[in-house]
Amino acid sequence: MKQHNEAEKKSVDSPSNENVKTPEVKGVSSGANPVVPITDKTNPKSIRLIMQVLEKENLNVAFYNVVSNKGSAGVDGMTVKELKPYLLKHWTRLQSELEKGIYRPRPIKKVEIPKPDGGVRMLGIPTVIDRFIQQALHQVLSPIWEEVFSDNSYGFRPGRSAAEGVLRSQGYQNEGYTIVVDMDLSKFFDEVNHKRLMSRIMEKTPGQWEIHRLIHRYLETGMMIGGIVSQRVKGVPQGSPLSPLLSNIVLDELDKELENRGLKHVRYADDCNIYVKSRRSGDRVFNSITNFVEKKMKLKVNKEKSKVDRPVKRKFLGFSFYYKKGGVGIRVAPKSISRLKDKVRELCKSGKGMNLEVFIHEKLNPCLRGWFNYYRIADMQRLCHELDQWIRHRLRNIMWRQWKRNWTRYVNLHKAGLPKVEARMIAFSHRGPWHTACSLPMNKAFPISYFSNLGLFDFKAQYMRFKQLINGTAVYGTVRTVV
Repeated sequence: MKQHNEAEKKSVDSPSNENVKTPEVKGVSSGANPVVPITDKTNPKSIRLIMQVLEKENLNVAFYNVVSNKGSAGVDGMTVKELKPYLLKHWTRLQSELEKGIYRPRPIKKVEIPKPDGGVRMLGIPTVIDRFIQQALHQVLSPIWEEVFSDNSYGFRPGRSAAEGVLRSQGYQNEGYTIVVDMDLSKFFDEVNHKRLMSRIMEKTPGQWEIHRLIHRYLETGMMIGGIVSQRVKGVPQGSPLSPLLSNIVLDELDKELENRGLKHVRYADDCNIYVKSRRSGDRVFNSITNFVEKKMKLKVNKEKSKVDRPVKRKFLGFSFYYKKGGVGIRVAPKSISRLKDKVRELCKSGKGMNLEVFIHEKLNPCLRGWFNYYRIADMQRLCHELDQWIRHRLRNIMWRQWKRNWTRYVNLHKAGLPKVEARMIAFSHRGPWHTACSLPMNKAFPISYFSNLGLFDFKAQYMRFKQLINGTAVYGTVRTVV
């Protein structure tokens, strides 16, 4: 969905010709009047961006965002709970340093986390103070760049989401662009060229030396691991509030190049899919764009993961595509389903000693709800039914393990409504917990309604409500129209 930034137009009554004499201009043909009113007033000084960054309202929003995002402490050990007392005591000094352009960030804490498909992802965690300053900086710079960012870019932008990018990909395929050039940038955040990035920032914000100096210092801030700080000459570490905006500034050059060539594409951060109509065109585009990215943008293309293929054989942002009657459909990629199940298994291990209702509300439901909200645009009615069954199975398994003793199991099953003979037979069975948890007696004793009363997130019910909503039918007694 396009974002439209419309400037307000103010109508000004023009004075009559009797009161104002228009200076004579020679050599100008008929058409628009080129005369500009001349006044004795000097042009007002442009507002310094650093002053906008340090405005009270902007700082309050930045503080709220940093605290609500939580996050771990940086190299100084300060937590988000300690941010407010620190600012009350030291803000005057920090503000003065920022205004004078002499503020120097603290080193970044280096953290490595495993990727789902193997390898590790490097994160750089700034101190809470630097996260606060970067957030305030981001809030001022983001609207400036939103005016020029491509309509084909969906990552880390206000009012845009991965779902919209996937829907646009589906639209291109239904228009006949049945070959995708799946571009994968190798360690993009580690390879960003500082000089090219700073030149783009200075081009868009000329004369704002305080901002330029501050961003450049953040780019060059060293990383600390094992008590040793290593300097950086390239890259934008993931994990800071400013890095998503900086990555979009870098990759906007790729967007503009693709648009100038008239190519259909969708980009979400460093994931870029280009759609063409033939494999021959795909190979030509892949070679040409690879050359542009590596030689001009000074980035690297992962040629092992980048492919020219049919979209149904690739995955994009956790989704995949399939052919159906009338066009191309969207479904959840198998790996995304596996990752959800792995996450639920981990949660269930930690929930063995918890009250079941508390476990569902505090740990399980937030995970399920977040996953569903991301993938709900996919065709997954059958998948939702299967996930609901599998999750209830795991919860019954937790209950069975919590009871431990056979006699306790018998008492609880009989209390749940099973006849004594049936309860005794299942309670004193020698079969394992997982097999017993999916048995018919356990399903009778603890049916779907039991877990609904506990407040368990219901995939199928939520999916049907979402489908009703996007079709404009009645939901909760109201009619909503989705554009």
